Amino acid sequence: MSSVTQRIKEIKQPYGGYIKPNEFEKIQFEDNKELSEENIHSSLVGLAVDYMTRYIMGSPVEEAFKISLLGAGLINDSKYAHKLLHNINGLDNKSIYNACKLVGYDVCVRAGPMAYKDVKTIDADDDTINNIRIMVDRSINFFEKYGPIIKDGFTFEGGYTKIIDSGDGDFLTSNTLWDFKVSSSTPKSQHTLQLLVYYLMGKNSIHNEFDNIEKLGIFNPRLNCVFLKNINEIPSDVIETVSKEVIGYNSKNKKMVSSDELTIAYVMKELQCTRYMVMKYYSEKGLPLKKVNNKYYITKAELYEWIMEIEEERKRQEKITFITLLISVIVCIIIFLILFKKMF
Repeated sequence: MSSVTQRIKEIKQPYGGYIKPNEFEKIQFEDNKELSEENIHSSLVGLAVDYMTRYIMGSPVEEAFKISLLGAGLINDSKYAHKLLHNINGLDNKSIYNACKLVGYDVCVRAGPMAYKDVKTIDADDDTINNIRIMVDRSINFFEKYGPIIKDGFTFEGGYTKIIDSGDGDFLTSNTLWDFKVSSSTPKSQHTLQLLVYYLMGKNSIHNEFDNIEKLGIFNPRLNCVFLKNINEIPSDVIETVSKEVIGYNSKNKKMVSSDELTIAYVMKELQCTRYMVMKYYSEKGLPLKKVNNKYYITKAELYEWIMEIEEERKRQEKITFITLLISVIVCIIIFLILFKKMF
């Protein structure tokens, strides 16, 4: 079985794609700002834009950077991570500089601690910082024009098949399914097919919000562009072909999980990590997955209870470390006073 992105890479599309990118309406925003060359990896820039946008739009900073903090906890570096977090207070240079470092911990969750590289080596220059600020401003402007968001970070419980068993979307507004891209190129046929697959899986999922979706959209804050396509303009034979040959739907399809059973794909999205890391949490950290017919499930209540337990354990370990350090300091002071008294 495959994820949506893996499945799409396997598909040989017709010339130009099932949905040609040039058929999307292009809406160019203008702010008379140009981006410069960046000196850190594009994935870090993308994460910084994403998390800073959430923060500036009202999410608590701890919530916006929760995956970064979780990653830091996995390598026992929470103290430095929280120091970075406490220095994020807006869109000033210092805040964005610290955000770029903080998102470096995400790799610990997504790919495992072995992939981690010291975040202290992440040294975003002024051009990179300014680029991120511009893209966050553009994202906020986009939300003001096309929002509000009614659902984000969603998976497709009930819409998966024997061919595709994982995949997640970015966000929904009242009538549009959106995907965020922070690349330097315009959408490709893989991106437009991905959106169509998300839509069809959403229609077959437990999420009723997809019943009102009329458009597919991509927003790219680097290009400051929106790309839109009316779903009713997509030929019915294309929808039927993608449904059957790409996703694996047929007239006998039934929902694969109930509304209170979440797949590993949901856990991957919630923790923003790989399947490997989910199974590692299962085998080593007590994630309470249950196996049914060679597939793993968990209820939402069980998942969030486990997350809270992990967070409590992290806080407990920090408290133990603090108390140990305090005792060590007190002992050192006592020894010093004894020695001082003997000297005089």
